[in-house]
Amino acid sequence: MEISELTTYIQKYGLLFVFIFTFLETVAFASIIVPGETAVVIAGMMASKGYINMGYLIVVVIISAFLGYLTSYLLGSYFGDIIIRKKLLKDKYYKPTQYFFEKYGGISVLFSRFLSLLRSFTALVAGMSKMNFISFVIFDAIGAVLWGIFYVYLGYFLGLQFQEVQKYFGIIGIIMLIGGILILYIFYKYKSKRR
Repeated sequence: MEISELTTYIQKYGLLFVFIFTFLETVAFASIIVPGETAVVIAGMMASKGYINMGYLIVVVIISAFLGYLTSYLLGSYFGDIIIRKKLLKDKYYKPTQYFFEKYGGISVLFSRFLSLLRSFTALVAGMSKMNFISFVIFDAIGAVLWGIFYVYLGYFLGLQFQEVQKYFGIIGIIMLIGGILILYIFYKYKSKRR
């Protein structure tokens, strides 16, 4: 979905659209195809222009993000065996998420929200692993608050500074490209020396 389409839908349907997109973005499986983060940032930009009430936006994003993870946890908790047995969750998604969850435990529920691939399935794996429900809810709530406030305010401040950001985006893009090339070059040299 294009940014202009997201903007149109947010203008037309308001917080309901943001709620649905944020919820879907944080639910396992749907999160792979739904650009919820983008919708939240755009809604934050629109709040900076007065199109959406900032306080309501933050509350809606936090609640929908919380409910999305909770839904994934419950799916994993009740249907985890079926998901594994029928290979509904591909290994390329399951294994890194399981490793992350096993390594960091409950804190992974909180921080995975900020990591795209892991965000999609950490709550599901937490449910499949039978993580304590109360612990999950606490980490989910904290994560939803941090994630929601971060992305709404990111959009808000981008909206306030849009002209400045737009003016310098070309320079930033060039800097990022050069930085990326340098990182690839260093990685290549490092790998060459190890052989």
